[in-house]
Amino acid sequence: MSDLSLKPGVSLGSYPQRQSDSTDDLEVFVRGWIERCHSFLGRNRLSQASLVRRVNRHQAALQDSSDEAFNAVLEELRAQLHRQGLSSSLMIEAFALIREAAGRVLGMRHFDVQLHGGWLMMNGMLAEMQTGEGKTLTAALPACTAALAGIPVHVITANDYLAERDCELMRPLYQRLGLSASAVVDGMQPAQCQQAYEADIVHTTNKQIAFDYLRDRIEIGEDSGNLRFQYRQIKRRLSPGSNGGLLLRGLCFAIVDEPDSVLIDEANTPLIITRALVNEESADTYSDALYLASTLVSDKDYQIDPKRRSVDLTVAGEDSLEDQILSLPKLWRNKRKRETLVKQALAATLFYKRDREYVVYEEKVQIIDQSTGRVMPDRAWEQGLHQMIEAKEGCLISEQREPQARISYQRFFSRYLRLGGTSGTLSEVAGELQRVYGLDVHRVAPNQASKRLMMGEHVYRDATDKRIALINRVSAMNRIGRPILIGTCSVEDSEQVSVMLHQAGIRHRVLNAKQDRQEAEIIAAAGQKGAITVATNMAGRGTDIALGAGVEELGGLHVISLSLNDSFRIDRQLFGRAARQGDPGSAEAILSLEDAALAEFYGPAVIKLLRAVISEGEPLARFLSGPLLRRPQQRHEKRQCRVRKQLMKQDQRLRRTLAFAGRFE
Repeated sequence: MSDLSLKPGVSLGSYPQRQSDSTDDLEVFVRGWIERCHSFLGRNRLSQASLVRRVNRHQAALQDSSDEAFNAVLEELRAQLHRQGLSSSLMIEAFALIREAAGRVLGMRHFDVQLHGGWLMMNGMLAEMQTGEGKTLTAALPACTAALAGIPVHVITANDYLAERDCELMRPLYQRLGLSASAVVDGMQPAQCQQAYEADIVHTTNKQIAFDYLRDRIEIGEDSGNLRFQYRQIKRRLSPGSNGGLLLRGLCFAIVDEPDSVLIDEANTPLIITRALVNEESADTYSDALYLASTLVSDKDYQIDPKRRSVDLTVAGEDSLEDQILSLPKLWRNKRKRETLVKQALAATLFYKRDREYVVYEEKVQIIDQSTGRVMPDRAWEQGLHQMIEAKEGCLISEQREPQARISYQRFFSRYLRLGGTSGTLSEVAGELQRVYGLDVHRVAPNQASKRLMMGEHVYRDATDKRIALINRVSAMNRIGRPILIGTCSVEDSEQVSVMLHQAGIRHRVLNAKQDRQEAEIIAAAGQKGAITVATNMAGRGTDIALGAGVEELGGLHVISLSLNDSFRIDRQLFGRAARQGDPGSAEAILSLEDAALAEFYGPAVIKLLRAVISEGEPLARFLSGPLLRRPQQRHEKRQCRVRKQLMKQDQRLRRTLAFAGRFE
């Protein structure tokens, strides 16, 4: 893909995107191999030292320039980028100019390692940069360079808070370079989104932009090559500011913040747009199903599969239901219907817990995004499950919905003409990122050596010993004034920890899906002297906890993880909140054999054996705790990888079926 063809124009129309988005392993491999050859032979073959030297040479000529002279250089560079595209020499000049502008308006000058990270992203690669290395400022280099060349840029992050925060942080830089910027977040009206997507640089979330793309696909119709779409493209080119009802300007260039989270962890389920259906079941039907489910006995009447969150009725269970339906409405005499409803009721009761999978806010069931810890107010479970949970919680029953359009993250992000990104935890999933998306991972050396002190992973016999260890550690750190961040994996767990701290007389604040509206305020105070913050994984990625006055001398922020996360990458992200950008800090995990993740994985016999070798009040020996914790995480990661592979295969089958029928997503 040539650099000149990355932007809307005559050759690609007003909605550029990669037409071949196959997730076939061989095709992705060949495409990635060709791009790596191009990278090796072309502009990407540039060492950090050479890049820095050339950028410094150009910046030296700008340092003492007046604003008028700077503006003249800016306009000349913009014109050259529009005419010639993203040549190596012009990108280096752009990096120098952006670096100088950042120093003038933000008071922050890009470090050499940030230049390297920005260069990798600019050339369609992923940069592994340690947490605290200033990834937001780094991403501004490729974002501004591409925008100066007239390429629409999407800066994609995990949640609305970070999208809005990063947009406002970088806005002075964008404005100094004559670039427009916007944030597209949940809750905006279509007209607002249309206007926001016209900006040169758009900050948004992966879910928001993928759903907006699906909305465009619905608007376009069955075939993007039909006359209706071609007419709309011509209309957009001839009418500035007119988008013919479409939201985006294509999928030209995206910079993904935390791509391991967005492209891997959140890629297990497809994105689906639904439309309302008339409810076939009344509120009483759901209530009856929940009652019937409550009369059944586990193992005798039904078998559960926790991994798949599924329930199967036994013959005894089917007979029990048949015996109870005589006084119920006529629909319950339909064997298939009643068993489907009761299995749905059992699933809603057994596998979906309040303050874990969802919260109830303003008498509505709101799903919690398990990867970010935030609520998704406009999302709903399918096939009546959401309505069953609403009935369980005594909420007003919402209307059922049916799928209208769907796309997987694998297919959506493969449609970008160029894709780059940065995260501190990419190496563990580098193989899958290359195999699925054709993205190479390159490590970027830290600007300063990390001062983080890892105090170990402590596994205690039971929840009581774990609680005592937590209170002792928090009390000791709090006495000397060090701020503490305590990480949990659910709203329920965070509130249980809060109760324990209250009982111990320890003042603290809680950040979870129920307090997400106060997130900025809580995060801003989390690094102050004596602050104690209990948080879900909302605080695990992207949040920068600045140290208050005098905290550095005390040892910095101390992070405690109280849950075994599904992946060690998530642990590393949480620990990475401490000791950022050369600051001091420390981190540890405090766990117990009674924690659900360990108890479920190892089973009663192994847990009993392990309890026998741990003294009361003492943790498991360190040489045993590491392997003990990694095995469940490794198995979960392998299982999730298989899920993503299966999703890709389903995606391919669906595409072939729809293509045969002459339809799209």
